[in-house]
Amino acid sequence: MSAPVAGAAEIWRDDLAGLPAFAHLAPWLDALRGTDWPDPARLDRLAKVAGVVNAAGFPIRFEAQTGALGQRDYEARILASGRVPSRSRNWHDFLNALCWLAFPRAKAALNRYQCAALADGARGPASDAATLFDESGLILVGLDAGLVAALADHDWRAALVERRAAWRHARAYAIGHAVLEKLLRPWPGITAKCLALDLPGEVTLATVDEAVAEIWSAGGIGRPAELFPLPVLGIPGWWPANADPAFYDDVSVFRPARGRPS
Repeated sequence: MSAPVAGAAEIWRDDLAGLPAFAHLAPWLDALRGTDWPDPARLDRLAKVAGVVNAAGFPIRFEAQTGALGQRDYEARILASGRVPSRSRNWHDFLNALCWLAFPRAKAALNRYQCAALADGARGPASDAATLFDESGLILVGLDAGLVAALADHDWRAALVERRAAWRHARAYAIGHAVLEKLLRPWPGITAKCLALDLPGEVTLATVDEAVAEIWSAGGIGRPAELFPLPVLGIPGWWPANADPAFYDDVSVFRPARGRPS
């Protein structure tokens, strides 16, 4: 199946909270149920209730974007004012707002990290890794080291078929708003860039958020290759068709690692 045409999904939907990939966003999606594209003021109220602030302590607010912004200026505006430029009736920007509500500490740390990484105006591996994670990031929690290694090595059959039962103890959280946008109209090739966490004790959205924030506050991820790819519709429970092991035989989607035979 090919990728959908850009802009084809710009119609409001009330069903997202029931989809596995959007489950962690359900509290805010449910609060917005029955609306026709919430305006920035409504999103602002949700952010105010949750006490969402940026790395400088400014309250996060979602303002209408009236002109084009480069990444450096976009990130700098958020850090300097707490104002997040957001286009009207736009899934990409709306899902970015939801990620601010769900992962406030992580998003604030990413914003501060990007401002530092882009301070001289030049992109590099560190800023590329942060952008990749912000747009297409997926957080995996509860997978043992062997399973994480199999995923990183693109040993899809071992990770997703032979050890499928181990996923019952795992959780996957999409933090990348671009990958969430693609999942509005899913196709098998949608791929996220993964960060695996080993968290002690009870796992909640807040503990995941804090752990991710600590990573980016402590120096971040140095280059994109440190985030391993995963076709998200291969996650057990995320797509009915993947209950059939043959789903993983499509090497155009589940590509072998370089040097590994297909």
